[in-house]
Amino acid sequence: MKLLLAVPCMDFMPFQFVESLIGLLHRLEVSNVCFSFKFISGTLVYVARDKLATYAIDHNYTHVLWLDSDMVFQTDLLDELTFSGHEFVAGIYQARRKPHVSCLFETLEPVKMFETYPSDTFQIEGCGFGCVLMKTEILEAVMKKYKTCFTPMKDYGEDLAFCIR
Repeated sequence: MKLLLAVPCMDFMPFQFVESLIGLLHRLEVSNVCFSFKFISGTLVYVARDKLATYAIDHNYTHVLWLDSDMVFQTDLLDELTFSGHEFVAGIYQARRKPHVSCLFETLEPVKMFETYPSDTFQIEGCGFGCVLMKTEILEAVMKKYKTCFTPMKDYGEDLAFCIR
């Protein structure tokens, strides 16, 4: 695995995220995972995500771990996400603003969020990208077909637009 930790961000990051990231980076180093991380700020989130996707493709990363700069997570996050062996895995989390609804979607047309979660790995139709591990070849296929991965679509933000594509 050659892993890119991709973080679109504002001009600052909450210390809780930085603390989580430092713990994750230490765990990756101790586990001998080949990784690097890239932050892009100062632009719209979908532009940052497309730039990060292009960077991952151009630099031959096999996997991308997407993290939002306001996420807080355990140091064993990568272990948890790779356990299933799937090519695309999202972490379970809720929106940061009230109402704190799920960022995992059972269906996108019509939009239906998960209200409860099964105890094991389960299928989703869409998700927010605050915590997603995916193979870079998925980004490459979407970029090749649509010339973008994350440009928003009518009624859908950048993350759900990616899932539709």
